[in-house]
Amino acid sequence: MKSLKKKFQAAILLKQNKPLLVDEVYFSGKLLDGQVFVKINYSGVCGSQLGEIQGIKGKDKYLPHLLGHEGVGEVLEINQKITKVKRGDKVLLHWMPSNGLSSLLPNYYWKEKKINAGSLTTFNTYAVVSENRLSKLPKNIRNEKEILMLGCTTSTAIGAVKKLTDFKKGDSVAVSGCGAIGMSIIKICKMHKAKNIIAIDINEKKLRLAKKLGATFCINSKNSNFKNKINYNFREGINHFFECTGNVKIISEAYECLSKRNGREILIGVPKFKKKASFYTLDLHLGKKLIGCKGGNFDPDQDLHRYIKIINKKEYSAKQHITQEADLKDINDVFSDMKKNLIVGKCILNLTKD
Repeated sequence: MKSLKKKFQAAILLKQNKPLLVDEVYFSGKLLDGQVFVKINYSGVCGSQLGEIQGIKGKDKYLPHLLGHEGVGEVLEINQKITKVKRGDKVLLHWMPSNGLSSLLPNYYWKEKKINAGSLTTFNTYAVVSENRLSKLPKNIRNEKEILMLGCTTSTAIGAVKKLTDFKKGDSVAVSGCGAIGMSIIKICKMHKAKNIIAIDINEKKLRLAKKLGATFCINSKNSNFKNKINYNFREGINHFFECTGNVKIISEAYECLSKRNGREILIGVPKFKKKASFYTLDLHLGKKLIGCKGGNFDPDQDLHRYIKIINKKEYSAKQHITQEADLKDINDVFSDMKKNLIVGKCILNLTKD
């Protein structure tokens, strides 16, 4: 195949706890086995990227590097061994692996220096993506902005409810951290006829949106102790507690709100490096469960088209979840707002203008 040479805009993480640099990078050379060249139209902004910037998981060994792990785009070029997609296909970009070749990592350059990148990055207007990190979308797809969230946000939420719990109609659930994933969990639980949906956050605007999306009981944990409120108002305990903050104090106290018979705490948020939660382990023997969540066990090959049907339902109302749209050049303002807990729902990057 012919050699490619493409310059494009990208957000680069040069140092942890520093602003990203939005600048021109380039790819030059032939696509290797399993590599697909994609024009990215929209990207989601996740708490995972904020965690990378802040070093939540510890020291970053791969600086400088590109970021982003959910988006939608169009295939422009493929390696000759690619069988999953062809030029012109609309694709979902997802961080959970699917069928297809797992390629070597792409070689990008910035000012003649190599820039690291994973199998998928989306804070860039173009990307070399591994075949197993993208899936073909239906030809008639129109709602790309909503669909992109199946790359991480919504697929994690749906899977957390449908795959990691034994959810039953009439169950009581709680969601701590009403960000984009938390809001999606609330909506899915409402669709599954939960009796009580308790939303917990420190942001009143988020709690108001949570109520609009289906929460039946809201607690501002900045003003009151959520554990005491739940244990007083819901004496039978919580069947499913979805923890999205990564705050170890909340993780520990959420465990104490669970039903002793069959309560499950699903851990979605990631605590800061070396921070530890604490539990009275006897309750694990008596029926409580702690369950780690990795992308809601999303299997793109098996789940994608079913999940598209879910978010296209009128009762899900996917548009309500997107509350902010930004250009790539404003990415640092987005993360500043995220750190201040000012973004109410989901923020997406519109890359179609670049």
